[in-house]
Amino acid sequence: MSFKKPAETGAIRKRWRGRLPVALIFPNTYHVGMSNLGFRLVYETLNAYDEIVCERFFLPEENAPLRSIESNRPLSDFKLVFFSVSFEADLINLVKILKLAGFSPLRQERKDAPLIVAGGIATWLNPDPFTPFVDGFFIGEIEAFAEELVTCLVDEKPLDNISCYLPADYELVFDEEGYLLEIRHPRVKRLIAQNLDKPPLSGLLTKETEFSETYLLEVGRGCGQGCRFCAAGILYRPPRPWPKELLLSAVDEIPEGAKVGLVGLEFASAETIEALGKALLDKDCVITFSSLRADALTQSFVKLLARQRTATIAPEAGSQTMRQAINKGLSEEDIISAAKLLSKSEIRVLKLYFMVGLPQETQKDLEAIVKLTKKIRHVLDSETRPKGYVIDLRVSVASFVPKPHTPFQWAPFEGANLLKKKLSWLKRELRKISSTRFTSDLPKWAALQALITRGDRRIKNLFLALAHDQNLNQALKELPLNPEFIIGRERKREEIFPWEIVDLGVKKEFLWEEWLLAQKGKPSPSCLLGRCKRCGACG
Repeated sequence: MSFKKPAETGAIRKRWRGRLPVALIFPNTYHVGMSNLGFRLVYETLNAYDEIVCERFFLPEENAPLRSIESNRPLSDFKLVFFSVSFEADLINLVKILKLAGFSPLRQERKDAPLIVAGGIATWLNPDPFTPFVDGFFIGEIEAFAEELVTCLVDEKPLDNISCYLPADYELVFDEEGYLLEIRHPRVKRLIAQNLDKPPLSGLLTKETEFSETYLLEVGRGCGQGCRFCAAGILYRPPRPWPKELLLSAVDEIPEGAKVGLVGLEFASAETIEALGKALLDKDCVITFSSLRADALTQSFVKLLARQRTATIAPEAGSQTMRQAINKGLSEEDIISAAKLLSKSEIRVLKLYFMVGLPQETQKDLEAIVKLTKKIRHVLDSETRPKGYVIDLRVSVASFVPKPHTPFQWAPFEGANLLKKKLSWLKRELRKISSTRFTSDLPKWAALQALITRGDRRIKNLFLALAHDQNLNQALKELPLNPEFIIGRERKREEIFPWEIVDLGVKKEFLWEEWLLAQKGKPSPSCLLGRCKRCGACG
């Protein structure tokens, strides 16, 4: 199969003469990668430097060559190879891409290859499973270290000069039982971008993405709601909502009638969102949202959904008891009220997101998902059936994976077999509700995600096997230790985690306190920016 260049506008194409070539790789398909604002920002930030020519790579279609989007060049032509990894399971694709490029996947076996580094939130969470395959990591947001990186490349200095660079050759020491005793390298503090001049706005447009022909505008970075299961809420602390005035100034750069996706609404005020929405509607723009906070919806906010046919809210759990345990901060009244408001808009599809396998979950919590869905279905029908139409209700249920750097990092993964039974029961019960669709993930792949995000370098043979297209059960036999040791047990308070090589600025004591509160089913307050020192992220 020949190389196929996607149809897009806004791509950056530079002459190579006199510039240092950087390959930026999203280890998944073009569709997935170009739906990721963070990946776009790395591309646009690096290309803002005249000394650099940055070109994109993605996992190619079967039998298609691995070539850059901009100039159809092979990976071996680039001085630096930079993987941007958002999803743990894409480590498998990272290995595949190295093989397709003709490089040995294993760092210690590579010769005559460019420097290969990785960044992105999957590596911030836990870089250690990646260490056999890359030379190092950037633990930070691109705006915070881009100038250091460009200086190092131009002056031909080692990347160790970059403050957030972590070389992959650091050592771990394990005891005979497999427990981690020591990390032989200083912790690397994650760098975050501060005092930026303007909100990130990506005008790289393509139809082949979740946001077809859409400008993406970042409304805020991070979330301070404090959900205990949410890794992103910790990774991006402290939350940084963009000031209303700067967001409104960004609207001036967006053409009349454009489609605009607003990203990072989680911690933005209703006032800011409404002012931004009004400014965009005044330019006849079509506005899309990735997800909506149920407790932030107002009548005026809902008016911004004009011409949007799909809305999403995430109760995460069906019972109030479980929502308190995960610190979701939503009451059933909030959720039902949001459904009522949305039923009065022009939407035709409402998506609900839930999780199963949460710590201390009982059958009553599963039944509560069904009961809440029935109530929402009734609210929607009461408003729309008299008007002659029905809103399609789509319930998506994911298997809970306890993530590093969260209060649930001490919790065990429930196990694929039990999760499969829970999902089968929910599917059967939810199918009884009219005009309601059910989808879920596959528990065996959730187990793989848990293994990667909670594992370490000892599981490297798993990725080599999966990259050779072995099935998951065969690949698991390549592990030198029982997967249950990594994912199936509750961790001890004093245990050292491999991901502690990364310092996110959030205190481990804070996470432990939140884990204890979760077990008691007690909530805690959300971030009070500049007025709270509890988690440590604000200094």
